[in-house]
Amino acid sequence: MSRKALALASLCTIVCGFSFSAQADDLTNSKLLTYPVDAQANYISVTASAAATIAALNLPAHAKCLAEWVERNRASDFQPVRDAMRKYPKDHPTGITLAVLQKECGPFKYVK
Repeated sequence: MSRKALALASLCTIVCGFSFSAQADDLTNSKLLTYPVDAQANYISVTASAAATIAALNLPAHAKCLAEWVERNRASDFQPVRDAMRKYPKDHPTGITLAVLQKECGPFKYVK
């Protein structure tokens, strides 16, 4: 299996896991912030890792920045994202996570 196919398969597994476990349609930042901190951190970590996987297929430098951001923020349970979630309680956690990542590493715009 090629590296790209494996990455895509992994991403699909992650996305499907979100669909079933987080009930993404109703999930808001305020709801996620009621979960235990480790569950919040796991959600953010998986979202950021999925973004890095997509970036790796398009722009390796972007993927590197995203992966480094994950490692830098893991110890704080991704405090920058959780702080942003508190500011926007009605928004979806994935959107806020991606906004924080975009602010740190640049836009998710890939042109082929």
